[in-house]
Amino acid sequence: MPTPYRIHKLFPPRRNVQGITHPVACTLHGILKFDCPDSPHLVYNEFAAMRLAQALRVPVADGVLTVAADGYAYASLEVALPGLDLPDMRKSDYRKVAARYPEAAAAILAFDYWIGNRDRGGNIKAAMLSEHLPLFRAFDHQFALLDVEQDPARSVERLKSTEPIVKFHPFQGLVEKTRLEQWLVRIACLPDDTLRNCCVFGQAFRTVLPETQEALYQALSVRSRRLSEIIPAAAMRP
Repeated sequence: MPTPYRIHKLFPPRRNVQGITHPVACTLHGILKFDCPDSPHLVYNEFAAMRLAQALRVPVADGVLTVAADGYAYASLEVALPGLDLPDMRKSDYRKVAARYPEAAAAILAFDYWIGNRDRGGNIKAAMLSEHLPLFRAFDHQFALLDVEQDPARSVERLKSTEPIVKFHPFQGLVEKTRLEQWLVRIACLPDDTLRNCCVFGQAFRTVLPETQEALYQALSVRSRRLSEIIPAAAMRP
């Protein structure tokens, strides 16, 4: 489904603009994120997770890199619908959201187990008021990938194992087994060069060295083929 993002400000059109599209400069609402002590590789995690999700068509909110005083920061674009306030998904809505968006729920469940996202919680925007305005987008991946643990090497080792890492997920037990299995196949079949390009940038990315990026890519490659062993049976329904 196409995803609209919230406009912050429109600027008057410039005079003598050439072309037939009549473009207008604007700014969009976003949530700016930085590396922090609790998530020392946050910017890398968010950017890599978004690229992985885009490669698989997992419904994750878009974001962009920007530059702050000490280097890259990550701006997650704010999802919006015309005239509707979209609060984060509440615990009382888990079952209803999974029923309304079964494909998206299966995608996010499989994706979170793959990247070791231990903090999905209510980090989802899902429109529930109108059948004519569907919208489902997940966001926030700071406690996944290299920040499964504080030490990136330990994070990589856990991702290479068959450890679930995810202890709770809002769609646990709410996703059909056959639908989830289709997503496991899609993740396992992601082309190797695509997976590598999502994780490896050919240079240091803030504090994430190229060899750490390479190690993460290899760990995710292994994990993608073992997801059926990793996700517990209780996470899905017949």
